Amino acid sequence: MNDHDVGQCLRDAEIVAMNQEYFRKQTRESFVKVSPHLKHKTLGILFEEMVAQSFGQLVNGGDKVAVLDMGAGDGTLALPCLALGAEVLAADASAELLNGLEEAAAEYRGQLTTMHGDIFHILEELERRDCQFDVVGASSFLHHIPDYLKLCRCAAGMLRRNAVFFTFQDPLRYDTLSRFTYFFDRISYFGWRLFQGGYLKGLRTRLRRMRGHYRGDLPEDMTEYHVVRNGVDQSALVACLESFGFECRVRSYWSTQSRFFQWAGEVLHLANTFGILATRKEALRAE
Repeated sequence: MNDHDVGQCLRDAEIVAMNQEYFRKQTRESFVKVSPHLKHKTLGILFEEMVAQSFGQLVNGGDKVAVLDMGAGDGTLALPCLALGAEVLAADASAELLNGLEEAAAEYRGQLTTMHGDIFHILEELERRDCQFDVVGASSFLHHIPDYLKLCRCAAGMLRRNAVFFTFQDPLRYDTLSRFTYFFDRISYFGWRLFQGGYLKGLRTRLRRMRGHYRGDLPEDMTEYHVVRNGVDQSALVACLESFGFECRVRSYWSTQSRFFQWAGEVLHLANTFGILATRKEALRAE
């Protein structure tokens, strides 16, 4: 390992530690406040539909479904999967959030396993154990990961032949949005932000980012990593999953923190966010 690789490993460890500390301080209420898919009923219904479709696509001979939930947090994806009878391995950087998930999933304790730490280290450990899954899910997670394509390649390699890769709540690549959609997205965000307080800090952050200056020592820049790299590249994700034999269905939809602008964006049929339901071609042909 050369000096660059050593430096990168140390930097990655710093980011993991920063993320763990950031999310450790979050409460359920603070998550809901900034998470449209937890806040708005229409997005909750869409999420539940896509989870159900994921299970409906499986062809596993009647065996119990094994799910890997990457970035499980407090269980937005894990809990409905457990309710559907799956065995879930929930991975997250925050032990505190996973402890909360274990409490919320007390009735499913025999079906739930948790692992906390850097997701790449967790995947390496699962690969050593030769673990395989029927579903890999990432709910509101990929945009926190700098190299999300590498993450998806690693995870896809652990899926069985007939399996599903499910993502939800990641921002579409900004430069693929129409000018009106991008403008409306910004207006929606700032319209919500006006009522959140912390104006001086928010103004400084905005001015700094407008100058193209992003700080690696600040959680607000590193945990919401999509702000430094033009959103999440939905086309690159599809190409990545197709290289593993998946057929991908991209579901684009509107998502914002403000209740009013959420309603307005849905009325205007706008889309700034996406999820992917990717199914192995073998499974599709077996239907």
